[in-house]
Amino acid sequence: MIRQHLLILIVGLFFTFSCITSPSQERGETPPIMDVSISYIDEDGNDLLRDYNPSYLKQVYQIYYLRKNEETGEFERVKAGKNQYSFYFDQQSNRSALRVFPNREFTDGKSTTLIEDLRDNLDTLRVQGYNEGRGSIAERIWYNGKLVWETAPNPPRRFFTITKSSL
Repeated sequence: MIRQHLLILIVGLFFTFSCITSPSQERGETPPIMDVSISYIDEDGNDLLRDYNPSYLKQVYQIYYLRKNEETGEFERVKAGKNQYSFYFDQQSNRSALRVFPNREFTDGKSTTLIEDLRDNLDTLRVQGYNEGRGSIAERIWYNGKLVWETAPNPPRRFFTITKSSL
């Protein structure tokens, strides 16, 4: 009887640990949860998002994904759901930030997300990566054509700061 209980306990623990530890975590890779956090500062280093209420920013910022139309082969702008981005105060950087889940539809290994700001300016977030299971792996991230994040020298946290004259 004790052997049966011990065997059930060992098998249960084995399955629990195999579910908790993914192969990407064992290899020390970036975890397959692809959110990107962006803080915006001016030339003097002032936080451009700090003076705004997050719910107000959520109303005036828009996120779009570029997706390829299967019929025409053309890329179309598709509005992202409101749950695909948010604003928050980042404790590590001591700045307000935009947290966005980039487009998961990769074409030739890259996806494009458009960020429309308070003045209707469109910024481009390009991600080189791939989908793995229910998540995505980012290898490189460009903001308006400038490489801002890479897997190799950076920790899994995808956080970077963009300098703008204003929002």
